[in-house]
Amino acid sequence: MPVEIEKLEQEGETLLRLSGTLNAAGGLALLRAVVPLLRRRAPVAIDLAAVTLADTAGVAALAECLAQAQRYGAHLRASGATGQMRDQLARAPAPGPALAPVRVGALERIGEAMVKVGRGTTAFMQLLADTAYWGIAAPLKRHFPPPGATTHQALRIGLDALPIICLISLLLGLIMAFQAAYQLRQFGANIFLANLVGLSMVRELGPLMSAILVAGRSGSAIAAELGTMTVGEEIDALRVMGVNEIRFLVVPRVYAITITQPSVTLVANYVGIFGGFLIAVLYLDLSATAYINQTISSLTLDDLFTGLSKSLVFGWIIGLIGCYCGLRITGGAEGVGRATTASVVASIFAIIVADSIFTTLSTVLG
Repeated sequence: MPVEIEKLEQEGETLLRLSGTLNAAGGLALLRAVVPLLRRRAPVAIDLAAVTLADTAGVAALAECLAQAQRYGAHLRASGATGQMRDQLARAPAPGPALAPVRVGALERIGEAMVKVGRGTTAFMQLLADTAYWGIAAPLKRHFPPPGATTHQALRIGLDALPIICLISLLLGLIMAFQAAYQLRQFGANIFLANLVGLSMVRELGPLMSAILVAGRSGSAIAAELGTMTVGEEIDALRVMGVNEIRFLVVPRVYAITITQPSVTLVANYVGIFGGFLIAVLYLDLSATAYINQTISSLTLDDLFTGLSKSLVFGWIIGLIGCYCGLRITGGAEGVGRATTASVVASIFAIIVADSIFTTLSTVLG
């Protein structure tokens, strides 16, 4: 079987325990695991006792690890090698003199960053185009996602997120009402508390807070799930079987979040307005009828459509970024953590940018 690398920390050094066949692919994986540690001059130990077979390429990779350790001045020891591997390592050429470090200037770093951003943007646009095809055009040709996949994802993304969203929305409505009541009661304008809470929740805070919570809860779960499948080569298995991963994995999640995000936002709006209702009735001594009538008169269909449009765009952002980070993962289990973190950070950043664009356009256009 291919080589497996188990990374352990013990007695102040990093232990890499190898098992299986150390071939060309295994040697490349070993170099990727060892060289970054040697650059930091971290002590590394390689246990070869469980290696069942090693070809020339694998032994060459191991010799290169020893050479890199000498060049970086790091401590590297290998133990458990068979007699054949020891003979091959002994015949390996000695490493040359250490090379002077290459200084990378500011322009090079800027160029590398721009190339990286360009490649990421191209890959994301490709994912967006594939998702649009399999989600819009393919169903017209009777190519549908797996039966039940969209419902299953909708339950996980929307229904399971309702308790925390309701709690946060209720507390948000209470906080807004308390802060506004302190000022409004000085001018005898208690009734306008309904306007403030209603408009704030429906147009801004309801869509924004529910999207941030869904990004932290469901967006990270999407990235972690797809990332784990990528690391476990399940995505490659789907491709070998002729199953398109976009139709099978991405489209059901995008469908589900398209349905659930506006629904969750509506619930968040109602709960947040209810929080303001509690403060108005219990703290400001307003009547329930007056508060409800004032809320209804202050809201219009344009306010509701604006909030729901935001939530729809936010849902697409969360779903696509989560799928993008999960499908482009590299680096094994550590890469899953990086992809999950990147998914949440990128989703929240994109949500706030999109919200600012919505707010600017709605203000300028009236």
